[in-house]
Amino acid sequence: MAKQIDPKNVVGRDDLITQIWRQLQKPPEQGSLRFTAERRIGKTTVMTKMAAEPMDGFDVLFLEVEGIDSPDRFTELLLNRAKPLLPGHEKAKSSFDDFWVAIGGTELGGIIKLPEKSKLGWQATLEKTIEGLCQHRPDNIVLLMFDELPYMLQKIAATTKADGDQHEALTILDTLRSLRQRHVNLRMIFASSVGLHHVLRGLKQTSLASEPVNNMPLIEIHPLEVEHALRLANHLLAAEQLTFTGDDQDLIPERLMLLADRVPFYMERIAGELGLLGRPISLQDVNSTVQRQLTSDRDPWEMDHFRDRIDIYYHGSVPDANGQSISKAQVARHALDHFAVTDEPQTIDQVWGVIRSQLPLADRQVIVQLLKSLGQDHYLTCDTEKRYSFRFPLIQQWWKMAQGLGS
Repeated sequence: MAKQIDPKNVVGRDDLITQIWRQLQKPPEQGSLRFTAERRIGKTTVMTKMAAEPMDGFDVLFLEVEGIDSPDRFTELLLNRAKPLLPGHEKAKSSFDDFWVAIGGTELGGIIKLPEKSKLGWQATLEKTIEGLCQHRPDNIVLLMFDELPYMLQKIAATTKADGDQHEALTILDTLRSLRQRHVNLRMIFASSVGLHHVLRGLKQTSLASEPVNNMPLIEIHPLEVEHALRLANHLLAAEQLTFTGDDQDLIPERLMLLADRVPFYMERIAGELGLLGRPISLQDVNSTVQRQLTSDRDPWEMDHFRDRIDIYYHGSVPDANGQSISKAQVARHALDHFAVTDEPQTIDQVWGVIRSQLPLADRQVIVQLLKSLGQDHYLTCDTEKRYSFRFPLIQQWWKMAQGLGS
């Protein structure tokens, strides 16, 4: 995860956060949310600001779960984070101690550790912990925010598959849904840059039918609005104590904002690189700085992520016209190569024609579904005429150069 800025210094997210708090106050059946955004856009920043500055009437727990690889460790993390909010009076403490004895857990230096084989099991422990939170503050809404939940589910699925049980990751989601239905003052936010739809599709292949998130509306976190991005650009340039050549001073903040797609992460990195030049900055310096970062084999912005994850997202194959098979990942790469070299939005038929000239596909529906998936995964966006193009010009520029697709 990228280094997080102080919540007090977050720019341009107040209106979005107000909208989110309003949604969380709705009835339980529609009050929990899913955040989706491309990596680096700022979904974690939004959540950390909400956790640091909660709305009145909310008890908020923010949990980074990307590194968790078992249901026990997930429950353990939640229990440690929840403990300060659990009841502190004597009767409640006695009840918690009884619960703790029943679990068979230990506590060292204030850190709770579950046993390797819990007497109650992770599911009962998770339910008891959340029940304690909700009953302790019945007039407040308990908000649990899970950052990068799909990564955790993938790791748990891979670990438990080796043990012969492939269902526990989906059981976690079903348990969380059951808890949301059971407690009227419980809300959750699931956040991810990895598409949860990919993870669920893989889990359901080996599990019973389950719809663990269909009552959680989706909110996409977008780049900053122009006004706020310009404000941030000026702040970042001033923080680097930069001076400027000629008449470029008024043009540089806007250029920085545009080249970074109004994404704070990239704006900060560009400003930092400019600060290292140690001389007055020109408009060309901004352009060349971005070019260096995008073409460097060191991959300082970790852009290869967008290429590497194709094989993970688009596994499996589709039949071709010759009775053979073509990997979905290969079709996706061909499509993205095409979008990288055209600035005109493309209809489904245009993409179908291009891909069919390169690969012996027989079914147009493959392209229809592929374009939908590439949109869900933030590679592409479509307009009201169902024409597709790269969602982020910065990623389009990188893909074109990384794939060697010409000037």
